[in-house]
Amino acid sequence: MKRQKRTGLEIIKEILGIILLNRNIATTRLLYRANLSVPSFKEYTESLIKKELINITTTSKKNLNGDPISRETRHYNLTECGRQYLEDYQVVDNFIEKYGMNEEDEI
Repeated sequence: MKRQKRTGLEIIKEILGIILLNRNIATTRLLYRANLSVPSFKEYTESLIKKELINITTTSKKNLNGDPISRETRHYNLTECGRQYLEDYQVVDNFIEKYGMNEEDEI
């Protein structure tokens, strides 16, 4: 059975949900769990940052002398606005399910 293509809203909900369950999640982990290509991932995360649904903290590993030893690591976290988005999305999703109004249904 073929998997249906996700809508943009479903992808956003999934990204936010992953971050909610995995606070301070690193870029690669989030990318893999969201199952997105790198360009799509960048597009979605940049949009979510602009809309203040998520934020990024950047850290760099340092050696004993305090010198950076590798690239900076980005970690994603949900903002309060992002939490509210997920709650509101769930309300709408429940409404649609309750009244049997799926996108596939024809009027």
